[in-house]
Amino acid sequence: MRAIRGKVGVVAALVLAVALALSALAGLGARPTRFPAEGPWAIALSFPEGDWSVCLDDPAMADGLMSSDEPVSRVVVPSAPGATEADVRRVIDCLSAAMTGGTIEVGRTGGAEDGPISG
Repeated sequence: MRAIRGKVGVVAALVLAVALALSALAGLGARPTRFPAEGPWAIALSFPEGDWSVCLDDPAMADGLMSSDEPVSRVVVPSAPGATEADVRRVIDCLSAAMTGGTIEVGRTGGAEDGPISG
């Protein structure tokens, strides 16, 4: 009987450790390592996970493109006309907090009028 209680304790400790590790990993959308000094900008997400889509409803962002695969593998959204660096950084902060996986990249674009990204 004592051996069973010991095994239950080990399993409970393991479950707790996994739960703590997963909660620590929440919000780990990889932040971009570089940010272009001048805009207009485009934010690109690769294999985003979590509740990230609400962040792109920000008025600083224009309509973007999303891959049609499930789960989505790529999203590219240009900044809206008049968006500032602070606006785009706010969206990146939101994405970093909301994403539980995937990567965030920022690049320059011709702007919302020219399409979602131009290199």
